[in-house]
Amino acid sequence: MPEPITRTIMETFDVPDSGYETVMMLVEMAPHVNSGLHTHPGFDSAYLLEGGLTVLELGKPDKPIRAGESWHVLPGAVHEVKIGDRNTKVLAVYVVQKGKPLATPWQPDSN
Repeated sequence: MPEPITRTIMETFDVPDSGYETVMMLVEMAPHVNSGLHTHPGFDSAYLLEGGLTVLELGKPDKPIRAGESWHVLPGAVHEVKIGDRNTKVLAVYVVQKGKPLATPWQPDSN
């Protein structure tokens, strides 16, 4: 049985004169997969190659995405991606702080 989400890093390179790096990745997701709420330590931009998905960002309306469309998420924004009923491929480009995890699962405050 294939993995529900596979991530293949295509290229990583430093952003000159900064503490950031750019990571280009192919993300493949099975139907009906949910990424779970998470954040990134930098910018997340993506282009949908195949399939369909919905981007859910806390405090914003749901954003359905079709093949051929792109979207972005600002640093630290809590969001998740829900996949439709087809296999989905995304070209994701992250510009993130070097040395930090590419994504961190989000946990609501326990206070």
